[in-house]
Amino acid sequence: MRKDVKITIGVFVVLLAIFTFADLSISNALYNPDSTFGWFFESFGELVLSFIGLFSACVLFRTQTEKVIPMRVLYGVLGLFNALMAASLNKMYLHLSTVVMVLIMIAYLAIFYFLAGFVKESETGLVRKIAKIGILLSLLPILIITILKMVWGRPRYRSMADPSSEFTPWYLIQGFTTDNEHMSFPSGHSANSAVVIWITLLPLWLKKLQPYRKLITVGAFLWIVCVMISRVIMGAHFASDVLMGSMITLSLFYYLRHVFLKDELTY
Repeated sequence: MRKDVKITIGVFVVLLAIFTFADLSISNALYNPDSTFGWFFESFGELVLSFIGLFSACVLFRTQTEKVIPMRVLYGVLGLFNALMAASLNKMYLHLSTVVMVLIMIAYLAIFYFLAGFVKESETGLVRKIAKIGILLSLLPILIITILKMVWGRPRYRSMADPSSEFTPWYLIQGFTTDNEHMSFPSGHSANSAVVIWITLLPLWLKKLQPYRKLITVGAFLWIVCVMISRVIMGAHFASDVLMGSMITLSLFYYLRHVFLKDELTY
């Protein structure tokens, strides 16, 4: 088992033990729905999922050499989906008009399609593996988290009139629900933002980034932690919710990295 995986698991176990007993007190101390920090990461924290999914789809679309039309169609649809999701998030949190949203979506498509063109023919095999990880990370966390949210039925802190009496620990399943205010566990924002860990694969492709791979890793985890904290500040989630959400994505990443890039990883 790689060192980074061991460290992640160790930190997760320790924090989960702490949050199991301190969830409510942490939320009581941090809750501030007017926080600018909270608003910023609520608005932009999970955009990375859409950007990574869009870039990955564009790479796979442009480097598809075999004449397999269904695959090109699939990559095209996934690219459109991620561009639409990113633009929709901008519209929702920045209160933009539909026209502006469509223009932003078109701009995202153009930008990431252009960036995908920098993949050299000699790099295609490696970059396609990295892109496949990106595509899966843009889809699987959303699916897994949504199912768990509906099954768990945990009330959000912000929805409680009296948190001291209405609070429920994360390990007690409350039952199936479709009510968003009872879909606290696990955190979707945290899971989606954790997709940013994908950027730690870029030094495998862009050799100029290799001296900065530790800095890139630190930056990725800093982004994840900021989103996690912001969700607790906004009262949307408890500490255990955000921890579990991010860990689900990180676990998927480590697994996919092992499946697709086992032979390429040298550090």
